[in-house]
Amino acid sequence: MLLANRIEAKLLRRLVLVGTLIVLAMLGLFLTNVSVDKARWYWSSMFPVFALASIWHELAKARGERPPLQRIVLRQALHWLGPIVAVRILFLQLSRGQMNGDSVALVTLLLLAITSYLAGVNFEPSLIWIGILLALVTVAGTEIEAYLWLIVVAGAIAFTLAVTALILLRRHRHD
Repeated sequence: MLLANRIEAKLLRRLVLVGTLIVLAMLGLFLTNVSVDKARWYWSSMFPVFALASIWHELAKARGERPPLQRIVLRQALHWLGPIVAVRILFLQLSRGQMNGDSVALVTLLLLAITSYLAGVNFEPSLIWIGILLALVTVAGTEIEAYLWLIVVAGAIAFTLAVTALILLRRHRHD
């Protein structure tokens, strides 16, 4: 029974992680279409948020299964820093008129998808699913941009799942 409880708690933590990060990415898509200046800072902050989630999950592993803290932080920082610079370059291209807001949002989302996917391959496997979901959202955004509301609805559903999972996780801890 104890093993089942640990598996359930681990699954709930990962569900909360996936749902929350997907909702944050959806907000970034929406914000890029509303306010470019706010979106620049929002997207630049999303990569550190994803990095912190990745580090948190890597540190949650048993002590014998993970490398030393300094090594974790250095590898993760190097992994997530490059894409932050790339996002800043994308927004520079936007401000110079070389790209439009929709293109910048979708390329940034794709960059976040591939960075998350590779973080899943190298650090925390839950991030693989986040990368795949973000890539699918990017494709959907590319194909059906006129239906941006659909992406917002999907984000709302992901948020609801994340909140539900968080509530279940808390109940599980109190039992």
